[in-house]
Amino acid sequence: SQATPEPRSHFVGLILRGAPSDLLPNGSHGHVILGDPSPVLFYPISSSEVRCLVDIPSSVKMPSVAKGEMAKYVLEKIVPQVPQQLQSHLIKAVEDGQFRSMPNKTMAAKPARTPGAVLLGDAFNMRHPLTGGGMTVALNDIATFQSMLSPLPDFTDPVKTGAKLDEFYRHRTRPALTINTLANALYAVFCSSGDSSMEEMRQACFEYLKLGGGYARGPIALLSGLDPNPLNLVSHFFSVAVFGVGRLMVPLPTPERIFKGGNILAGACKIIFPIVKGEGFTRMFFPAWLRTKLGII
Repeated sequence: SQATPEPRSHFVGLILRGAPSDLLPNGSHGHVILGDPSPVLFYPISSSEVRCLVDIPSSVKMPSVAKGEMAKYVLEKIVPQVPQQLQSHLIKAVEDGQFRSMPNKTMAAKPARTPGAVLLGDAFNMRHPLTGGGMTVALNDIATFQSMLSPLPDFTDPVKTGAKLDEFYRHRTRPALTINTLANALYAVFCSSGDSSMEEMRQACFEYLKLGGGYARGPIALLSGLDPNPLNLVSHFFSVAVFGVGRLMVPLPTPERIFKGGNILAGACKIIFPIVKGEGFTRMFFPAWLRTKLGII
C-alpha cells in the first residue's frame, strides 16, 4: 500500500473476572460506554471473563503503566463513568495490574503493485477497531481474492495475474470502504469533543439506534458487511444528523437551537467528507465495472 498509517488512539485492555451475565446488562452482547474523552468497550470472552478496552485518543498523553499513571487514569477518569455493577470489578482488574495496550491506526487503501506479493487485511488497509470490522474486511479480502484468481491455471503469466490483481482491488473496494468509513465516522462521533453540537450528534446516534427496526438493522448490516452499499451508509449517517436537528427543534425551534442544528449538520459534513476523500470517492461510489471501463483501480 502507498498509504501511511495514521495513529488515532490506543486500546488499553483489562480482564474482569466473573460471569458475563453478572457483570454486563446483557451477558451475550458487547457494550460501548460513551465516555469522556472516548468510548470504553466491555464484551465477554469466556464464561467467566469480560474484556474491557479503554480507548485513549492520540490527543491524550499515554499514561505510563510502570509509573502508576495508567492505574490512576482508569480509577479516576474511567471507573466513575461505567455502570455501577461494573465498577468494583474494574477496580479489582486495575489492582491486579495486568494492563495490555495496542495502538489503533487508520490507513486508507492505496493499491500498489509489487511483483510476487499482495497485501490483504490490515497490512493493506486499516480502520479504527471500535466496531471490530478488521476481521470482516480481511475475510472479505480473502474470499474476493480467491474468486478473482480461481480462473487462472497458474501464476506464471505476470500480465494475466496482474490483471486479476487489479480486478481484486476493484471488487474489494465497496464492502471494505463502507466498513472503514462507518468505523472511523462512529469513532469521531463517539469521542467527546467539548462541542455542544457534537455532543448532540453523539446522543442522537444513540437515540437513533434505540428506535430499533430499520434504524438499527441498517447500521448493523453496514457494520457487519452484509450491506456494502456506501449510499446507504451516507443516508444513515445524515439521517442521524437530521434526527439530531429534529430533537433540538422540540418543543420550540428557538434561534439558538436552529444555530446549534446548523452546527450539527456542519459537524457531520466535517466528519464524513474527509474520511470519504481519504478512502477515495471514485473507489467508494463508482461500481467495479465502471472503474474497469475508466481504467481506475
